[in-house]
Amino acid sequence: MFDSFVRYKADKNRLTFIRNCETFDTPRLENEVYPAECKTEMDIEYKHGNNPLKLDIYTPFNCYGAKECFILIHGGAYVYGFKKLDQNFGMHLAIKANIPVVNIDYTLMPESDLSQVINEIFTAINFVCGRYGFKKVHTVGDSAGGFLAFLTAVATRNRHIRHGLWVFEKPRVAAESAGMICPGIINNHKEFPGYYFEKKTDSKSEQKRLPEYAYDLRLLAEGDPELRVCVIAGEDDFLRAQNIEFKDLVDNVLFYEGKNDGELKCHHVFPIAHPEWPQSVKAIELLAENAVGRR
Repeated sequence: MFDSFVRYKADKNRLTFIRNCETFDTPRLENEVYPAECKTEMDIEYKHGNNPLKLDIYTPFNCYGAKECFILIHGGAYVYGFKKLDQNFGMHLAIKANIPVVNIDYTLMPESDLSQVINEIFTAINFVCGRYGFKKVHTVGDSAGGFLAFLTAVATRNRHIRHGLWVFEKPRVAAESAGMICPGIINNHKEFPGYYFEKKTDSKSEQKRLPEYAYDLRLLAEGDPELRVCVIAGEDDFLRAQNIEFKDLVDNVLFYEGKNDGELKCHHVFPIAHPEWPQSVKAIELLAENAVGRR
């Protein structure tokens, strides 16, 4: 009975969240103007099968033979979103860093779980490294994508973390940096969206239990001091306090908080929605520096 109530509540919150996101994102996407300084390769299928997954690649015109790239992971509380949401930001980031940005789709929850999502991100990494010859990758993401960017980066560098997350696809490369834009840091495994992190089965013996660090990135913050981390926060972001707490735990971190300026309110994931804002330009510069400027 209790599990049925939790599922009902989680699904109700999920549908409400999706409707709210669509109300904001639909007009935004209709009015976006993309920078002209990038070559785009769109809808490349990186995972085949009944439910194929695709990615886009944005390459600056003056970038030739790149050996590294960003892996861009969109947000949406793990239950909503698609790569188009981050295209404008991704193209600006590619131009600023002068390396390609690989913008990926992944299977949303509850059709997937956390282990499946990370396995899919690894599949995307292996695909582009094999096809394009990338030798280095940098993860970057917003909101839930920021959570995934950090967790994925750590997992590429530590097989014990991978196995704890039930991720058994070995990545070709280890991520050198993780960029986190207004990320969520803590998820309650009994509430939306953390309720969907593990597949629910009728038999408890069949469930694959995830470790606590799968829900709370603070538990991994000090575990890999060589990983370069960039955290972007916003003055009006509802996750601001989490972002500040997390950056204080990470040694090798760059941090920037966008401050409100008149009508330019630095709300949740402001660099994604408004990459042309001065605050967003600064954030993108710091993400690029974290990846390619801090060797």
